[in-house]
Amino acid sequence: KEQEKEAGANLIKAFDKETGITESNPDYKDVKVAFKVTEPNTSDRILINTAEISEDSNKDGNPVVDEDSTPGNDKDGEDDIDIEKVKVKYFDLALYKWVNTTFVTENGKTKEYASNHTQDDKSNLVNVTIPKNELDKTVVKFKYQIKVENQGNLAGYAKELKDHIPAGLKFIEEDNKEYGWKLQEDGTITTDYLKDTLLQPKETAEVTVVLTWINGENNLGEKWNFAEISKDYNDYGAPDKDSTPNNFKNEVKEDDEDKDVVMLNVRTGSMNVIYFTIGACVIAILAVGVVGIKKYIMD
Repeated sequence: KEQEKEAGANLIKAFDKETGITESNPDYKDVKVAFKVTEPNTSDRILINTAEISEDSNKDGNPVVDEDSTPGNDKDGEDDIDIEKVKVKYFDLALYKWVNTTFVTENGKTKEYASNHTQDDKSNLVNVTIPKNELDKTVVKFKYQIKVENQGNLAGYAKELKDHIPAGLKFIEEDNKEYGWKLQEDGTITTDYLKDTLLQPKETAEVTVVLTWINGENNLGEKWNFAEISKDYNDYGAPDKDSTPNNFKNEVKEDDEDKDVVMLNVRTGSMNVIYFTIGACVIAILAVGVVGIKKYIMD
């Protein structure tokens, strides 16, 4: 037995010397495989990839018995199988828009009225009521707040924002120089003010836009204003998780789009009074509820 043991050891030494393969220096081959990452179906967004040896043989192609593993049995704990976990990050920019302030100018005097709107609460209607005999003399401007928020876990940019001006309101470039809004051929306005602002996850950035009412007795009622992210970017080329930039079609459907509404009404009678109304109220026939109104009277 001692001679057999010695002979076996000599064979191993000879093999090691000839091949250079030892327990401390095993032979190996690398194989690479590429996969396209899809949306994970797990709450932790972790993808688990498993690989194993499914068949083995000797150099002549004959089956061999692995010392501690069985090929192709998908059994965890054996050394012919291994896993790799990848946590998938995602890109997601969201946009919020709301009326911030209304400016009403009459007889050369301008008064400002805060809307009390926030990005999450626009339940109070912004309603401007103008005396009929002052329709042509009264200037009404609305300032809208636009916020971009990075809701994903990849940093990125909102390279361009677009505002869809409603019929009955107009864009005056002089009122919008700070954020570089420009009128486009299709009647929309755009700004690239945030193009160099890198938004890390959970960070936000804001701009404002001012639109002016076009005076006229036939230009009253609701004015819905929409805005969207029209261009975005991140270093990984990852698309937004749940939105497509610049695809707004008449109604808010994605979280990179948002809207707010104002109302203009005419007041009959001889009193030279303007009411700027903020209250939970009925908007045409769209909602039913109790009307709650605060009135602000201009002298």
